[in-house]
Amino acid sequence: MKKLQPDWFTQNWLDAEYQKYVVMAYLQAVQTNFTEQKLWPDLPELRNHYDAGIRFSRGKGTLNAAFPKRISRVTGPPPRIEYKSEVTDSAFMVEMDAIMEFALPRFQSMLTEGQQRWEDIARSLTLTPVGVLPLRPEEGYLLIHATNQSETQIYYFSLSLYSEQEPGGRVVKLNFVEAVRKSLVNTFENIKLDLIRRYSHLPNPATFMLESQRTYPVQETLLPIARQLLAQAAA
Repeated sequence: MKKLQPDWFTQNWLDAEYQKYVVMAYLQAVQTNFTEQKLWPDLPELRNHYDAGIRFSRGKGTLNAAFPKRISRVTGPPPRIEYKSEVTDSAFMVEMDAIMEFALPRFQSMLTEGQQRWEDIARSLTLTPVGVLPLRPEEGYLLIHATNQSETQIYYFSLSLYSEQEPGGRVVKLNFVEAVRKSLVNTFENIKLDLIRRYSHLPNPATFMLESQRTYPVQETLLPIARQLLAQAAA
């Protein structure tokens, strides 16, 4: 999917109809991903576009610096170049208002849908500790398992900085370790013991199992939500 550039509303700014076409093509692509339960990175990018549009609508004058400028005159000494915005026609701002009036409610509607999907999926998942957790459960393993599959994916996780931009408020790094098959013999507890035996640098790792009743896209949905849940579990 072609991404919507952060400054999309100042590109090709003389053609409002083209901008509306760009918005619709972008939202149709996002809708396709949401229908397939692929939420990342579309959901945070969509929020950024919506927030940028709101900021523009509330203070259009502050964004003048983003528009093309030309040299107005040179004064001095010392030499000083003065610039003048090429946007001099009030009709331009009328066009920009029309674009935002078209885009913002559509961004908001799609954003609401994406957030609802995120919340519904997050509620359907179960994050439980495997064995005893250390006092500071900020490093260890995440086991991802769908009940309709035998394969379990193992990720190493670590929590570091606090960030308001991250789901859950913490930066959570996830690195794939391997995929194993769970069985009556190879339980989640035995998987954890095997990890401790093979990776001795973590003698007492915090280990969580993320269980899903359905199969969801791992990279686009399960891992982003897992980061949020892990951050909340370690709070």
